[in-house]
Formats: sequence, C-alpha cells, structure tokens
Amino acid sequence: MVPRPARATKLQRVRGTPRPTIEQRLLVAMESLLEKGNTFGSLTVEQLAAEAGMARATFYLHFRDKGELVLRLMGQLTDEIIGSAGVWFENAESADRRDIERALRGIVGTFKKHHAIVAAINDTAPYDPAVAQLYRDMMDKLCTASRRAIATVKRQGKAHEEATPDVGTILTWAVDLYCARFIGNHEGAELDRLVKSLAHICASAIFAPEAAPAAKTKTRRRTSPP
Repeated sequence: MVPRPARATKLQRVRGTPRPTIEQRLLVAMESLLEKGNTFGSLTVEQLAAEAGMARATFYLHFRDKGELVLRLMGQLTDEIIGSAGVWFENAESADRRDIERALRGIVGTFKKHHAIVAAINDTAPYDPAVAQLYRDMMDKLCTASRRAIATVKRQGKAHEEATPDVGTILTWAVDLYCARFIGNHEGAELDRLVKSLAHICASAIFAPEAAPAAKTKTRRRTSPP
C-alpha cells in the first residue's frame, strides 16, 4: 500500500505564507510559558524547545544558550516597537499631533501583543545584571529614536521651546513602564481611551500649542437713510 502523504498544516496550506522562523517560534513559546505562570529566570532550554515543538538539539544549532536567545528576542522586540511607531520614528519631518496618536496606537499594540515578556523583563531586570543590560540597551535605542524625532520637529519650529531631549527620554520611559505594568488589564474601548490619554500627554509635551483661528468679524450692511 502506498503511504498517504502527510497532511499540510494550516500554515503550510495558506499559499505564500512564510513559515515562522526559529526565533519567532521560540518567542511565542517563551510568552506562552510566562503566561502559564513560569518566571523568566526559571525557564529552561528544554521547556522552551518542547513548547516550540522542536528538539533540544535544534535549539543549540541556532543559539549557544538561553542568554543568546534572549538577546536576539530583545533585538527583535525593539525593532518591532520602533517599526510600529510609523511616521513618528521614520519621518518626523512630516509628523503632527495626529501622528503621535498613531505612533502610540502602534507601540501600545506591540506592548500588548508581547505583554508577558515585557512584564517579565521589567520584573527580572532589578536582580539579573544580564537582563538589566539587555533592557537598558532596548530603552537606549527607543529613547534615541524619541529624542531624534523631537529634535526634528523642533528644527521645524513646531515644538515647545521646553521640548528638550530629556522630554523624549522621560516620555519613552513613562510609556514603557506604564505598558509593562498595566497594559495587560486593558481591552477594547478602555485600551482606546488609554491610547488617547497617552497621546494627549505626549503631544502636549512636544508640540507647541496650535494658534487659534482668527475670529470672523461681521460687517454691517449700510442702509440708506429714510
């Protein structure tokens, strides 16, 4: 009897859909294990490989140890956050207040998507020097992108005089820490309200107030004397 070919997975059946990379599979596996109550420091290579559906040997073909995996995942997460900010980080010359809200909608969405790992990194960094350094590297890159965007807006005369590079650093840390602690509790309309509030705070700190439109004066029609 001729053996029947193996059935394609759902992912393989979608024409043109790329297969997840090893890093993507392990990122999903790590987040899944964290959501199940495991701590960041307690995760083992064996757990990660099993959750990702791969052999332990496959893991070691791509990474020396868990530390190298975390390094690569942090880089991937940082790039995803920066990419989700859209025009604000890519081309701040054309940005306005509305782009701040669009950027935060993307950034908050990315934090929401990876909330388990972001929260775990924040919790682990204070007592794990290696994780703390990776976290600082990520935040340095995000703060640099924020400061550069604000400097661009300021050169065009659209920013507050008080919108110094420190403002970019403070806003970046504020958004990161708030999202790491609380974003997992927000959904739907509540999440949308949070994004609008963050956008209001950031836009007000960066952009100069918009000039109020000049009031239109009514002209009286002259009437001829009776």
